[in-house]
Amino acid sequence: MHIYFSSVYGSTKQYAEELARRLSTTVQEILNHAEVPDTAAEGPIIVLAPAHGPMNAAAKFVKSLPETTIQASPTCVVTVGMTLDHVVREADPTAELLGDRADQVQRFYLPGRLNYSELTAAHAGVMRGIIGALKLKPRKSENERSMIEMYKKDTDRVDLSRLDAIVAWAEAAKGAKQLKKI
Repeated sequence: MHIYFSSVYGSTKQYAEELARRLSTTVQEILNHAEVPDTAAEGPIIVLAPAHGPMNAAAKFVKSLPETTIQASPTCVVTVGMTLDHVVREADPTAELLGDRADQVQRFYLPGRLNYSELTAAHAGVMRGIIGALKLKPRKSENERSMIEMYKKDTDRVDLSRLDAIVAWAEAAKGAKQLKKI
């Protein structure tokens, strides 16, 4: 079992470390998408990353894996973010980022943490622009209203109990992989 993560402000790292503890394995930070160990094919592979604008390091990492690794090892991407659950499930933006690999990769979404008090100046500026534009928008979605409400507030939605579904997937995937070896 392999767990990889990328984290900007810490909630994804918190999830990854707790997941590794529950699955009795280790966790490795994604430092270079090109450096994927040969042992990754022993899977299952779990990759966690935040939704950070239009970027998702987990999707990028999975797309960098050799096709043979994806075929041989159950793989999942866990996206951590602040989008309302039902909105992100309906839109499934990670599927689009995975492209032709989306059908081969299980996807999970977890609520994260956004502490405005910890944002970099650049990120704070981006958020100021986004929120300013949203405030001017005449018909706001539920998610847009949520973003405006959270603006400049430290908001922690981390829920470690939501890892239960990922643990169940990983244990089932590991069991299925072991059955294939027999």
